[in-house]
Amino acid sequence: MALSPELLPIAAGLDRDGWTKVYIQKTPGDPNSRILFTTTIGMQEKFGVPELVLFGLNQETIDGVIHNVAAKLVQEHKWTGAPMRMDGVLNEADVELRAVHPEHLNEVGAMNIMVRRETGRPPLMGMIQIFWPGDDGRFPWDPESTDPFRDQPRLDVSWKKDGGV
Repeated sequence: MALSPELLPIAAGLDRDGWTKVYIQKTPGDPNSRILFTTTIGMQEKFGVPELVLFGLNQETIDGVIHNVAAKLVQEHKWTGAPMRMDGVLNEADVELRAVHPEHLNEVGAMNIMVRRETGRPPLMGMIQIFWPGDDGRFPWDPESTDPFRDQPRLDVSWKKDGGV
């Protein structure tokens, strides 16, 4: 199967390094467009951990956070699917890892799923969202948080009114 042109650089990164990052931008193809979120592809096979997704932040910060989180996950082998706090990842602030709820995988994992399908890789098994604290130093689930977290949706919970899948 011939790859679509937009997937060629992603597939090349996977072939070269075993995993890669994909930046989903507000205006695809515009290098100056704002990054909405970033996801990894290939960590599942290369390192045996779920793919990562991170919202907001600039590319330099995203790259550092994803590389630091990936290194810690691979070295420490501590991912159980339960929320996990990590320090020393984002400047002086902690980050928290939480499993992406299954209802969000098709949307946030769409590029991942497409690349896997077109390159013959195994299906996407799950994703981990990396959360960073807001301007008030608190995370989105903290009832005392004053930050609106407009750039960081919570994909660790269901958005359906009944809470179901």
